Amino acid sequence: MTNQFEETMYIDEISINNKRVSFITKCVALLGTFLSTSSYCVNASELTLNVVTPSGSPATDIVSFIRPTKGINGLPLNDVPLYIGQQDKKFAPYITVMQKGQSINFVNHDDITHHIYSVSGENRFEFKIKAGGEITTQPLQSAEEVAMGCNIHDWMSGYVLVVDTPYFGKTNEDGQITFDLPETGEYELSLWHPQLDVTNNRIKQLLNVTQANVNISISLPQNLLPIPEQVGQEDFDFLDEY
Repeated sequence: MTNQFEETMYIDEISINNKRVSFITKCVALLGTFLSTSSYCVNASELTLNVVTPSGSPATDIVSFIRPTKGINGLPLNDVPLYIGQQDKKFAPYITVMQKGQSINFVNHDDITHHIYSVSGENRFEFKIKAGGEITTQPLQSAEEVAMGCNIHDWMSGYVLVVDTPYFGKTNEDGQITFDLPETGEYELSLWHPQLDVTNNRIKQLLNVTQANVNISISLPQNLLPIPEQVGQEDFDFLDEY
């Protein structure tokens, strides 16, 4: 990025759900006056987050998302298709994170019918999906936790967290996730997991990002609760309506 311009358009990139998306930012230089910075052009920052358990082991599949405290107006929308499978009578994956305004594509990989539903909240859906079928929901418009189940296989459970920011993801097997933020500044970092036994299943922390490369480590206050066992009784004969 150059600082010798009056008005310049330049291409930057952010990471959305582990995909890189380019967008254009406008920078306007302060000519003739040199204040604390030489222009209004923002400074991008790469933030790497490491999440560990109380014993220091990597905490995997922890939903992590970052929201600028100055607001979300003008942030890009995620257009990467989102898929949740039904496989071996389970939701795959068990936990999904998505941006408000996205739809979910449910794909039934089993050779039986499922009857999927959302448990509560503003993002309601319910449908039967036959073997090999695919159904797409309407866009989910409320930022909230969505618990899911199956009316046929009542042991099946899964979760979707809908967030209002494009900076989100889940920690990998090393307990790590990296965000490419478009500018330095103050952000709110949130960690969430349905088995995180704290208020609203989430931890929040304010971050003042002032450098191009930032590394942060967070230790969970306690171990995650066990994930409910995703197995049930033997298949029964389906009713005619299924």
